[in-house]
Amino acid sequence: MIRKLLGKVREVARGRRTQGSGAGGADHAAAATPSQQPLQKPDCKVTFVDHGKSTLVHRGNTLLQAVVRAGVPLPHECGGLATCGECRVAKVAGEVSDQREIETKVLKIMGKPLDGRLACQTLVFGEVSVTVADPD
Repeated sequence: MIRKLLGKVREVARGRRTQGSGAGGADHAAAATPSQQPLQKPDCKVTFVDHGKSTLVHRGNTLLQAVVRAGVPLPHECGGLATCGECRVAKVAGEVSDQREIETKVLKIMGKPLDGRLACQTLVFGEVSVTVADPD
C-alpha cells in the first residue's frame, strides 16, 4: 500500500516538473550563461552535527546538495523529487525554507515523525545545523 501511495506522489511531482518547462525555457537558459554571471563563493555554512563535518553551499541550494558536497552518507534514490523519502534528516536548525506540503505528505506516508525534513526539499538560506540520524 505504501508503494502505491508513493507511486501516486511521484506522479504528482513529475507532473509539476514538466509543467514548469515550456517554450520560454530556452530563452531563460540562454539569458543565464556562465560568462554573464559573476562567480560567487558559497556563503552558507551547513554543519552535520552527528558526522563531525561541515561544508559551504550557495544560498538557495538544497540541504541534499550540502549532504553530497560534505560526503555525508544519505540515500536519495529519487534524485530530489521528494518521492522516496530516503533523504529524511532528523533535525534541522537555522536559516532554512519552511516545510513544504509534499514533505509532510511523504513523511506521513512513511510513518516518520513530521518534525524531520527531506533534504531534497529543504533550501539553505544561512548557517544551518543538521542531525541526520534519529536519536536512539
